[in-house]
Amino acid sequence: MCRVILDPRMANPPVPGPAQSQKVRDALAYAKRHLSRISRPSGENYAQHGNDVATVLQEVTTDESLLAVAVLHDILMHEEGGILLMQSPLDAAERRLVERMHTLRGLHIDVNNIELNRVIGAFSDDARLLLLRMAHRLNDVHHLDKFPAKRRREIAHETLHMYSAISGRLGFQRWRWQMEDICFLVLQPKIAGRVRAQFEACRQIDSATLNHARTFLQKTLKKNGIDAELDERIKGLYSTYRKMVIKKKSFEELTDRLALRILVPTAEDCYRTLGVIHSCMRPMHGKLKDYIGTPKENGYRSIHTVVYPLAGISMLPIEIQIRTPQMHQECEYGIASHGEYKEWTYALTSNASRVNLFRNLEGLRSVAKSQRAFEKALQSSFNDKRLLLFDPKNNLYHLPRPATPLDFACHVIPENCHMVRGVRINGREQSLGTLLRDGDTVEVIVGDTPVPLKEQLRSCQQNVTRQLLRQAWRTSGTTITTRSRS
Repeated sequence: MCRVILDPRMANPPVPGPAQSQKVRDALAYAKRHLSRISRPSGENYAQHGNDVATVLQEVTTDESLLAVAVLHDILMHEEGGILLMQSPLDAAERRLVERMHTLRGLHIDVNNIELNRVIGAFSDDARLLLLRMAHRLNDVHHLDKFPAKRRREIAHETLHMYSAISGRLGFQRWRWQMEDICFLVLQPKIAGRVRAQFEACRQIDSATLNHARTFLQKTLKKNGIDAELDERIKGLYSTYRKMVIKKKSFEELTDRLALRILVPTAEDCYRTLGVIHSCMRPMHGKLKDYIGTPKENGYRSIHTVVYPLAGISMLPIEIQIRTPQMHQECEYGIASHGEYKEWTYALTSNASRVNLFRNLEGLRSVAKSQRAFEKALQSSFNDKRLLLFDPKNNLYHLPRPATPLDFACHVIPENCHMVRGVRINGREQSLGTLLRDGDTVEVIVGDTPVPLKEQLRSCQQNVTRQLLRQAWRTSGTTITTRSRS
């Protein structure tokens, strides 16, 4: 597992350029000749930027056509861009892809606005655009330190609440971890710093625990005639923090912070492996989940259990994930496609791609009866069970759906929630009963006197909010009135 952590003290490691096929070499030379003197707002020239985006894209495909497009995707930024594009080493289809990529410049994706519909339409017409757009965003995230502070926060805000969610839904797990951890450090440096310090304090014992458990299980499974491949992972900064917030647990109480993945040849071997593990390590009650017998709706298959390692090293729990290589492929790269890709897809070869996005898209399309139904399914797949919200200082909050600004206020300032008189959502005054959307910035306006309880109760969606409002009124000594008197 790889997580990039933004740290100004760490120099960027040297990164190899995109694959040097003749087509890519021609594109690089053309970009250097025409784009090296034009700079982006972040400071680097467009030739270097195209090379950087292609290098990120190379992690998931070696397709020379798509890499060449990535190198020259900014050619239209030149004052003679149209002519230069026609004279470029790209063919007609590749030039059209550059033009479509150019139309998505300055796009601000929000789960409920028109621009998301616009981008879904573009991606569903040509899925290559999604690869280009996601690689472009990840490259910006890798270089956030080059942007002004305000723009850096804007990029981090949008990435954390939307792009990382898209990455997770469509199988870009490695990219998702990087986006989440980097943007978390930008938006919440103090909280992220505390979580990172907790990880650092546990680093040696975490490593010893995982190594001890891995070595022991390798020997034990081999002794029982099970051919297994073991891998380990440590939960990312942001996903750890989010789990602590949602589950209301401390860092030490998390049971899936450390994990071992075990790959075995067949489904029968998965259950045999589970039996061996439970016979030699102490399982935690209530943590066994059989997603092989009962797969998740998205096709996810695996067995999960949480165990305590052997005595003598640590009493830290470890999550064990057991699956076959095929199941692991589906877990890492999305829903398996059991038929041939339709003409609209752009298939990546399995040995050249670490992330198979199109399995997910094809899975959505297979249950949609029309293009519009597919777009609705794709949009709904981005929704999470909880809203990701920000206050004006970019502090991060997670609330159950649906929620209003008053629900948000009761979560943030429960002791003064009965004094809330107004709210600004994304800088604009709105009513307290407005339904919040994922990624909204909410500014609560508190008055000097309590607001009538009846009026407030009409403006909330959650029972916990109603309870907090009534409690706040009781504490303030104000008479509670919820019905009009005749």
